Order: sequence, then structure tokens, then C-alpha cells
Amino acid sequence: MFGKIEGQRLHLAKMHLANYCISMEDQAGRVDVQYVVCKINEEFSLVSPKDVEALAGDVNHFYECLINQQVESIDRGSYWKFRAISPFEAKQNLAVALGTLKA
Repeated sequence: MFGKIEGQRLHLAKMHLANYCISMEDQAGRVDVQYVVCKINEEFSLVSPKDVEALAGDVNHFYECLINQQVESIDRGSYWKFRAISPFEAKQNLAVALGTLKA
């Protein structure tokens, strides 16, 4: 084992599994996410056997989210402006905005 995937990378890994399930559905017409995740886990040992059901549930949530998306694009420049603000700066901006509401 090379280490663990956690945090944001874990979210991305689950999203990649969900996208794989969507591709399988596009090919076959339907997909059983639980079955697909179990088979992938058998081949790649992503999680222990006792955690496969939980992983499949998580991937299914991502799958449902991805197939039910309503917004198909967002502005790249504005997104990176948003990403450029640290959580600390965002909290300071919020405090300033709330302070002006009190005045």
C-alpha cells in the first residue's frame, strides 16, 4: 500500500468512481452502482471488505449528484477569484459585512 487518500482527494476519487458508473450507464443503459463499486474493490482493494458497502453508498451519493446537476458551467475567472480568498479572509469579509449591517 502506498498510503491513504483522504480529504479533498478522497472526494475526487469517489467522484471519479461515480463518473465511471455514469459511463457504464451510458454504455449499458443502466448501472448498479453498488455492484460496480464492489467489483472495482475486489480488483483494486480500495477499502477493506467491511467498508465496501459504505464506499458504495458514498459513490452512489456522488453518482446521484452528478446525474441530477442543473448547472452545466460556471465562469472560470470568477471561480478562481473565489478560490483566491482564504477561509480566514472570507471570515473577515463576513465580519465586515455583518458589522455594516449593524450600523
